[in-house]
Amino acid sequence: MPRIYIYFAVLLLLVGLITTGAMADDACCPPGSGLGFSGSVGLEVTFTPIPPLSYNIESGLSLSLSVSGLAFASHTVFQLSGFESQGLSFDVSLGAVQVGDDILFDPYFSWNDLSVAAQIVGIEIGTDLILADIGSVQTPEYSMAAILKLSSGVNCGFSITTLTGFGATDLVNMLGGIDAPFSHDMLSLFYHTQFLFASAASTKVTVVSGFYFEEELVRLQMDYMGLLSSSTTWFNFTGFSKEVLEIGYRFEEPSLGFLGAVTFNDSFFISSLDFILDLQIDPVRFTSHTSFAATTPPATLPIAFSGQGFALSFAVCDQVTLTSTTLFDATFMFAEQDLAIEAKIDPVSLTSLTTFDPSGFSGEWIKAEVTFSGVSLYTRAGFDFSGIISVSFGFEMTF
Repeated sequence: MPRIYIYFAVLLLLVGLITTGAMADDACCPPGSGLGFSGSVGLEVTFTPIPPLSYNIESGLSLSLSVSGLAFASHTVFQLSGFESQGLSFDVSLGAVQVGDDILFDPYFSWNDLSVAAQIVGIEIGTDLILADIGSVQTPEYSMAAILKLSSGVNCGFSITTLTGFGATDLVNMLGGIDAPFSHDMLSLFYHTQFLFASAASTKVTVVSGFYFEEELVRLQMDYMGLLSSSTTWFNFTGFSKEVLEIGYRFEEPSLGFLGAVTFNDSFFISSLDFILDLQIDPVRFTSHTSFAATTPPATLPIAFSGQGFALSFAVCDQVTLTSTTLFDATFMFAEQDLAIEAKIDPVSLTSLTTFDPSGFSGEWIKAEVTFSGVSLYTRAGFDFSGIISVSFGFEMTF
């Protein structure tokens, strides 16, 4: 805990010095004038029952500040048992160069990622230096990793990105954890309902023991004249590891896109095959997702049907949006359905998510929010047949 106080003290001192110096030196910003200062403060308290007769209360305090090219964010979590985690991030923009630092304690030091990126004539060069605790609470083990990034984008919708990891794997997490970018865009309705109330998965790379070459990721993308194509290839210290290929086409007016994605494993065999159809005629959008997966012996076919998904969304008077996603398993039997209702009538917004499985009703999540004068007040609750899953309430103030 004393280290955390030191970080806050140093941060406040730096902000004060930068603000005072900038106001004194800049003729356009005399003392007493604004510097584009902005920020936000948020507090959330969550009550979670623990069967049969216990419970847990978690509180999270979020703070963000931004002034003159300097950005700071903090997120602190406490539970009934005491301090749980502390996350800090610093970002500095120096023209074409951006410097960032992410620090995490949970509850002891576990992560520090120092990143530097520069953009020169359309080419971005960056590096991440990571120090992480990959051991246990009883026996900490600190290991270092470095990730080199090179990316460029030119006209005609063509881009290339390479990531090289030393002492780190799962480099795709630096790209949002997205293996197939165009598939992810077309399947946005499925992801929207999936993460409407659930937190997205962590997008941190995995640090391993030893500072050696572990993984290389190369991604090529092309979006030109409606033609969609991408290739994402993974290599490790033994050679080729995995590849995901996408190819499709997107029409305009009405918007219609179809895409095929195939994944090859380290033996150059097909491990999965996906076909996606995405149709949008305002205010309706429909998406179909058909999946095939590799089979295991003694199956005679190399791949077989593994699932089908349908998503439908439409807006009513631009104030209410209804989204439904339905999933079927490998036998084309009903597996899951999510029904989301989102309504916004300023300054109030209401969100509801209802899920069903083969046995019937599975769960319900509801959120209500009101926003006025830069302040948002909200409450969120989830329950199933067994009772309440969790109840949260909080606020966020921007300035």
